[in-house]
Amino acid sequence: MKLEYKLNADDFLTHQLYSSSKSESQKKSRNRARIIWPIVYTLFGLFLYYRDDTVLGPIMFSGLGILWLLFYPTYSKWRYKKHFEKHVHENYKNMIGQTVEFEFSMETVTIKDHTSESSIKVSELKTFVETRNHFFITLTTGLSIIIPKRVVENLPAFFLKMEDLKVDYLDELNWVWK
Repeated sequence: MKLEYKLNADDFLTHQLYSSSKSESQKKSRNRARIIWPIVYTLFGLFLYYRDDTVLGPIMFSGLGILWLLFYPTYSKWRYKKHFEKHVHENYKNMIGQTVEFEFSMETVTIKDHTSESSIKVSELKTFVETRNHFFITLTTGLSIIIPKRVVENLPAFFLKMEDLKVDYLDELNWVWK
């Protein structure tokens, strides 16, 4: 089976966001930031209370801590997305809009773009991830192949081919960036 397609900035962005959402270190970092700042605000408020013996400081800083806990997930989602948009435009600018040829047989997967041609052994394919709009084929090296669903004309035949290759399937149809 052979596919020929062009990747746009949203394809790369979706892959970056998906990878980030599955990264344990990214999850820990975001959770740590969500917890640490309210603690810092509360400690600073307690410091002001013991120093000045007023309740206005502790109330104000406790309120800031509560607001942080409530709104940090939304802020974090927005901030990470902006970061990855910048990352995509800086690091993938030469790949956006370029034609990619993807072909697989029983032994190898071949990928050609405007700069190179790679042949990957099927044994190096780790997982086949399906999201709402994309397929990501993860390699054992950690790299991924991005295939937008819009370019696959015959989805049942594509799935059969991936089954024949015995690549682990991961259903992420309900995945959203949060």
